[in-house]
Amino acid sequence: MNYKFLSACVAALMVFTACEDVPAPYTINSEGSSDSQTLLNESFASSLGKFANFTTDGGVAWKNSYSCATATGYDNSTKTTTDGTAYLVGPAVDLTNADSAYVTYEYILRFNRSQDYQKLLIAEDFVPNANTVASQAWETLIANHTEGSDYTTFYTATAQIPQKYMGKKVRLALYFKCETNSSTWEVKNLKVMKGQAKEATPDIPTPTDDNVLPYTSSSLKDGFTVVTETGTAWSLGNSYAKATGYANSVTTPTVSWLISPAINTTKAEGNDEPVVVDFDYVLRYVGAGTDVKAYHKLYASTDFDGDVTKATWTDLGFEAVESATKDWTFYAAPTLTLPAALVGQEKVYFAFRFECNAENSTTWELKNFKVHQGGSTTPDNPDVPEPSGDNLIANGTFEAWSGGEPVYWKSASTASSATLSQSNESHSGSYSVVVEGTSASNKRLAYKEITLKAGNYNMKFYAKAATSAGGSVRPGYVPIEGGKVGNYAYGDYVNNLTTGEWTEVNHSFSLSGETTLCLVIMNPKNPGANVLIDDVELTTSDGGLADGSGDEPGDEPGGDTGDASIPYNINFTSSTEGWTINDIDLGGLNFVWKQDKTYGMKASAFYNNTNNAAESDFISSEFTIPASGATLSINHALNFLKGNPREEFVAVEVICDNTTEELALSAWPAGTNYTYVDATADLAKYAGKTIKIVFHYKSTDSCAPTWEIKTLSIQ
Repeated sequence: MNYKFLSACVAALMVFTACEDVPAPYTINSEGSSDSQTLLNESFASSLGKFANFTTDGGVAWKNSYSCATATGYDNSTKTTTDGTAYLVGPAVDLTNADSAYVTYEYILRFNRSQDYQKLLIAEDFVPNANTVASQAWETLIANHTEGSDYTTFYTATAQIPQKYMGKKVRLALYFKCETNSSTWEVKNLKVMKGQAKEATPDIPTPTDDNVLPYTSSSLKDGFTVVTETGTAWSLGNSYAKATGYANSVTTPTVSWLISPAINTTKAEGNDEPVVVDFDYVLRYVGAGTDVKAYHKLYASTDFDGDVTKATWTDLGFEAVESATKDWTFYAAPTLTLPAALVGQEKVYFAFRFECNAENSTTWELKNFKVHQGGSTTPDNPDVPEPSGDNLIANGTFEAWSGGEPVYWKSASTASSATLSQSNESHSGSYSVVVEGTSASNKRLAYKEITLKAGNYNMKFYAKAATSAGGSVRPGYVPIEGGKVGNYAYGDYVNNLTTGEWTEVNHSFSLSGETTLCLVIMNPKNPGANVLIDDVELTTSDGGLADGSGDEPGDEPGGDTGDASIPYNINFTSSTEGWTINDIDLGGLNFVWKQDKTYGMKASAFYNNTNNAAESDFISSEFTIPASGATLSINHALNFLKGNPREEFVAVEVICDNTTEELALSAWPAGTNYTYVDATADLAKYAGKTIKIVFHYKSTDSCAPTWEIKTLSIQ
């Protein structure tokens, strides 16, 4: 649903139903006003008024939409971006009788790519056309704009017009640029007023019930404020926040602050658990002479009021480290403890301060910012489903992390010896684990202690080299007796791992009696390089977890155990627990199915501007359909079918009694856009039987559609 359109309709209804309360005449100001202090007043409510668009290169243009002047290079209907530069130039503004004047307007900025791409400019009066606009000696009045998190909250920008323009006629221009990726900028109520502008104060959120402990912000976007002293501002995206002074082969000296909303720490319970701060980050391009510690800071303050220079900041002692693998893998920052003086306060602001000089700029990215009491998110109480389906272990997908470690992947014994970190390069889902290696000794990733019955078991996982040095892994287990390790029992080495593809590793073993053990994956000292591990499974044909081993259902917060019981609901934007991927033919690709935090599970074999022939299934765990039957419901989108028969490329199937057959869905998307469609299928014929749901994808070298499944339920 277009919520902006709905809001506009509601606003229109309010106007028409309250007309008797509006003084006549009711007009929309365009240029000028009866107020002698107002020199220009353009609302952009129904048109661009006396402002004119001049596209100086590419295909972007200013338009009137949503009662604003709007610029964007992104076309939502086609999911494409058009590069270009456009100026929205206003009429001549007469400052001949003004001693001072200022400009103000309201705006929304989304998906900001660079502060240099949205600016308010001023120049002495001229006759505007495409040539004169592009060559004009513009001066920047406003360059820094706050990126918003929705399309309803407007910010206000204000700038004093330099004194050298008083006594002259001037023109203003809203400058917009799109390059590869596009922001969206909407502007309304632009005014030029005589006099001095009031000092603008950033909107500083006040503490609310949403900002008490524990506080979490995944992308550092909602509620955060950017204050830029000089240079390029923080960019707030949907997945992470980013700071850099480098763009288009130019480095701009920068000091920019990313400041949290006020967080209320008065509800910290007791004194036994300290209040701590956790976040994930990646740091790249540290050059010679870069003062890493001074240029990447995390501060806290109780008296921040919008002016970073006047606030009292406490350095929390964060020390950034450049990515060891020189890639974009996020690492968990060391947990930082909040000083006692900042605990029990109604307003505590946290600020990430970024700085660079003209010679070199790093790139600093942040996500998953958390403020909580030290024990509130430890692995004793993780938000992780229990083992589901045939898999005897939990969090084998490495989607759940706490304190910088994957939940459940920590032995109390010496079985755990490797340094672990999170990677967003995954076999499925969003994350895998980096198992760091060294040429000095073997290192091990170990699952927590579990007790298994006598029986036959198979351990399966996917491995990949994290660096060009390659990699090797060796699966196995070690018995635990009295908290101490016994003799390690390993399978074969799997050598020659590469960064190009995931390698499936299987290891079978038998237990003659009930055994407490840790599953282990060795990273051998030869070559001793970092490796990635994902999608670990432990299955059995005749054994299982002994009574009391593992965690009982219902121990997890919210009671969501992840069991494939009906009624069943899953949102693939946040979970794939219990589902597996079966790659039948990758056709040279690394993957076909991939989880997306916005669109759900996404299948596509279109890569590097090429259609690839591939085939892959996304498969559920088992469901037993009640005797009364059930209904499957999904929300999905399909694009780039190119007029081909849908049946040749995608299907929803059921596996029952070792037979696979297609389900008849009530609706399929057109196959020409990303419009999501709700569809259902009757499962009555499977009443009393156990089934699996399969999303089947196939492509050719001439057609590789994109299929996205956002939600699924069985009721």
